[in-house]
Amino acid sequence: MVTGSRLAELMLRGPTTNHVVCFGRDGAERRCGELIVAAAGVEARLREQDGERWALNLGDGFELTAALLGCWAARRTPVLVPPTLLATLDRATLDGVIEHSADATAAARRIVWQTVEASARPLGELAPNASLELYTSGSTGVPKKAGRRLANIENELAALESVWGARLGTARVLSTVSHRHVYGFLFRILWPLLERRPFAIFDYEYPEQLLGSGGRGNVLVSSPAMLKRVGHLPPGSGQWSAVFSSGGFLPADAAADVSRVLGVAATEILGSTETSGVAWRTAGSPSFELLPSVEVRVSSDELLEVRSPFAGVDGWQAMGDRVHFRADGTFELSGRADRIAKIEDKRVSLSEIERRLVEHHYVKDAAAVALEASARQYVGAVVELTQAGRAALEQRGRAAMNSALRSALRGRIEAVALPRAFRYTHAMPVDAQGKRQVAVLAALFDSGSV
Repeated sequence: MVTGSRLAELMLRGPTTNHVVCFGRDGAERRCGELIVAAAGVEARLREQDGERWALNLGDGFELTAALLGCWAARRTPVLVPPTLLATLDRATLDGVIEHSADATAAARRIVWQTVEASARPLGELAPNASLELYTSGSTGVPKKAGRRLANIENELAALESVWGARLGTARVLSTVSHRHVYGFLFRILWPLLERRPFAIFDYEYPEQLLGSGGRGNVLVSSPAMLKRVGHLPPGSGQWSAVFSSGGFLPADAAADVSRVLGVAATEILGSTETSGVAWRTAGSPSFELLPSVEVRVSSDELLEVRSPFAGVDGWQAMGDRVHFRADGTFELSGRADRIAKIEDKRVSLSEIERRLVEHHYVKDAAAVALEASARQYVGAVVELTQAGRAALEQRGRAAMNSALRSALRGRIEAVALPRAFRYTHAMPVDAQGKRQVAVLAALFDSGSV
């Protein structure tokens, strides 16, 4: 367990070591001394302003890091929130925004990054009780807050380093995920910062960018949303030293593609915004191994519960995953807890519909959604087809595919639960963190056709 702030120590010693902290698309490097004077500039601006909670609406990793440190030095609370949720937070939640553009939001108080001047004054000390707020939408789109203390964050970073530090060495860190979520914030920003691994201030957006010399010997922080798209690339064309994935489970075929194309098996991280990191496994393995200092147990309804020094709350937290423990202390997940919807006064398991659909050889992935039209409730299914399924859809048409899938479900689920409408997609719609959003899935049915 961490007893003193290593990050605070790094900020004090940074001007003397002045090591490389990060780099841009053009390869230009930024050093620790630059980061500290930029953070001091943010601190100076904040001390001229009222307000405790400041959202960091910055897509550049260097700017985000400097703003974070400036907030902590000014004794303010930085808030990380995805841009899609920022507009939904009212002024009672946020006191101000630090952002790159003057017209990005309608915040009452705003600091525009371009107006921040580097300060020659020493950066203020980071308080031991410094805190951070994160917001997540889960699957509902409604913002939900999770808090962290600096001590929670540094405990987790120490655990990550104890597991993977020797393997990563001095590798550079690149990413396809946002740093405005807890996984990206820790794995692509603060962990590299603390261990002096230079990190990219930009995102990789396309699978083709994962090839070539940019990845050789370096670390990739990614998600299933990106890693499921590498299968068409040439074998062995990327030689990464480590690939991390979080935000959802990596399908077996995608895991095989990662090993074949990127040259290393992906490491899957299990966690949530509320719990932070919980466990990990090598993609392809059925069982998860706990991160150091994390405790888990099974609740009375067989769901995974977690207690962790990385979370911002004491006590046990439920994760909503069904779990089976093995004799060696590892555990396997057996699916999410059932999502229940009321359809025509009957309780219908959306999870069960999804499980039954993916058993069909035409279906690669499926999402069931409770819908309503003309005061009548029904189930819709969003389906990502396999290669065989896509061929059948093209040859036989949508009506025949709908009929085939309903026939496969008939007799295995109640009649009222049979999907009345289907939508076929090339890839399951997910957000930047690989999460399904109910509103986005439901919107696919707005046209009214089946």
